[in-house]
Amino acid sequence: MTHLPQGWEVKKLNEIFNIERGGSPRPIKVFLTNDENGIPWIKIGDIKNQKYLYETEEKIIEEGLKKSKLVLSGDLLLSNSMSFGKPVIVKVSRGAIHDGWLLLREKLTLDKEYFYYLFSSNFMYSFLSSQASGTTVKNLNIDKLKNIEIPLPPLKEQGRIVGILDLAFEKIDKSVELLKANLANLDELAQSVLDRAFNPLGDSIDSTESTQNPSTHDTQSPYPLPQHWEWKTLGEIGDIITGSTPSKNNPKFYGNDYPLFKPSDLGSGNTIKASDNLSKLGFESARKLPKNTLLVVCIGASIGKIGLSGIIGSCNQQINAIIPSPNVLSKYLFFVCHSKYFQSILKKNASQTTLPIINKTEFSKLEIPLPKDIKEQEQIAMHLDSVFDKIQKLKELYNAQLQDYEELKQSLLTQAFSGKL
Repeated sequence: MTHLPQGWEVKKLNEIFNIERGGSPRPIKVFLTNDENGIPWIKIGDIKNQKYLYETEEKIIEEGLKKSKLVLSGDLLLSNSMSFGKPVIVKVSRGAIHDGWLLLREKLTLDKEYFYYLFSSNFMYSFLSSQASGTTVKNLNIDKLKNIEIPLPPLKEQGRIVGILDLAFEKIDKSVELLKANLANLDELAQSVLDRAFNPLGDSIDSTESTQNPSTHDTQSPYPLPQHWEWKTLGEIGDIITGSTPSKNNPKFYGNDYPLFKPSDLGSGNTIKASDNLSKLGFESARKLPKNTLLVVCIGASIGKIGLSGIIGSCNQQINAIIPSPNVLSKYLFFVCHSKYFQSILKKNASQTTLPIINKTEFSKLEIPLPKDIKEQEQIAMHLDSVFDKIQKLKELYNAQLQDYEELKQSLLTQAFSGKL
């Protein structure tokens, strides 16, 4: 801010705005209402990186307003805690904010969209972060915020800057939406390729029939297979092992000799890397898994995550491991367990308690389609490897472009508030 254009000023935020904190009526449940005429209760969760707030998820009764802070259409808000530093311009006729919000009501004639963009910039967020207090949850100190110096151009220049940013961001956002749609299409393509690979006759899969208990082959199969294929339970095509965790109370069990795979290590592609490792002593007390063992999470929110171990190791008790028989290709299993069919039967056969869980016995009964000839399994796996490699490269390209667009936005913001736009 030492080389700003002529006519620009540097002002403290409290010279531009009255800054006030919101308030929370407690317990909030007492003040919530379903009445359509209730007062919009503005939460940080209502903000999804948009410039304007048009509606809220919840409303409160008039009595709650006495213990909160009234905001009006056109007011500028700045989040003060949790996801702090988020700006938004209110577009509801009136609303109420809790103490996680700051209300910035102008003292001067200004363009609030200029300040929306200012607070949306990374450099402003970084500065606010350096001024915030707290470790787990950061909060902005109002007194510090009031003394922050910011670049303030003349009103006409504020409007010009907003106009340029609006136009540029609109074009960028359209490109971003197209890239996100392309990414979604890639996911659909991946699933379509999997469905076709493991249902080569193209018959529709009845998800209600696939919930059957496949403990025997006398029940109706989920869908027809080619003559040289067959339905096999997981227990029939390999050894099923539920993992274990060597005692954390013995530090000698842990080192850098053998990987101990956990659910968080799975689901990131063909190659997985363990975030925890065992010593030789710890590995001796664990359940040993050979190279190319298939790992499947069988409990919790991440049930169904898949991983293929590339080295000898072990896994914890949240994972069931499949050590395939010699006539079953592990890479084929890796792909078939990613299919919509398998993910569906896994989750529907899990017990629906607080945490979904499928035990080893029920897991072993799940059926998969399997070509009898391992060479055909290899051909399918090679084909899927090739397709998924291309899909992954496209995803990386699209994600890199998304990052480029975000950097372009931030570059424009930096130029805008240094007088170079």
